[in-house]
Amino acid sequence: MEQKSKKDLRINGIGSSAGGHFDSVQINGKGDINGDLECTDLEINGLGFVRGNVKSNRTRISGKSTIAGNLAGKEVIIDGMSEITGGLSGDNIENRGMLKVSKDCGSETFTSHGGFTIGGLLNAGSIEINIYGPCKAKEVGGEKIQIRDGGTFGIGKFIGSLFQGWPLKTILTVDTIEGDDIYLECTTAKIVRGGNVKIGKGCQIDLVEYKNTFQKDGFSDIRINETRKL
Repeated sequence: MEQKSKKDLRINGIGSSAGGHFDSVQINGKGDINGDLECTDLEINGLGFVRGNVKSNRTRISGKSTIAGNLAGKEVIIDGMSEITGGLSGDNIENRGMLKVSKDCGSETFTSHGGFTIGGLLNAGSIEINIYGPCKAKEVGGEKIQIRDGGTFGIGKFIGSLFQGWPLKTILTVDTIEGDDIYLECTTAKIVRGGNVKIGKGCQIDLVEYKNTFQKDGFSDIRINETRKL
């Protein structure tokens, strides 16, 4: 029996559609999708609103989107601004804009060169964060975690004005960070726990727990209240 190919969905200008199963979905303008969406590729170049869960092999957002549900896929690239009221999961997640996730965010690799807020756990095998705007998560966990100061260039203040309640400082604010190999800059945390831990400039940590090695750079703005070998 011959398998029917899935249709494409294109919204150019202003339009809306029901959810469903598609091959390629593209919004160029202002588009609303009312219902759960499953597709091979999702691209939003304007304003997109999906009232439901999204499953897409490849998602790229270059405009502004709101997904009232969960977003799951193999590759997720945020070049614009995206708010997800549920959770975010994928093999590879790359944020180069402004990302807000209300629940957990999980992937094999997570990279960020922008700002984000994650209401739950940020969990990935490899986490690389270059802080160009305010970043916030409840918890961060992974095998290899690198968090570095990317510089401000005024982006932090701009991002903070878009997401009410975000701090204006370009730092990562988190309760707990746990991983095998951890390097931190510009991070405020209650607990940092890892196998090998190195603390760099701009960090304010209540407690560092480590199994193997611990290093602290010589910057005067580092504050660690307690260090404990496990």
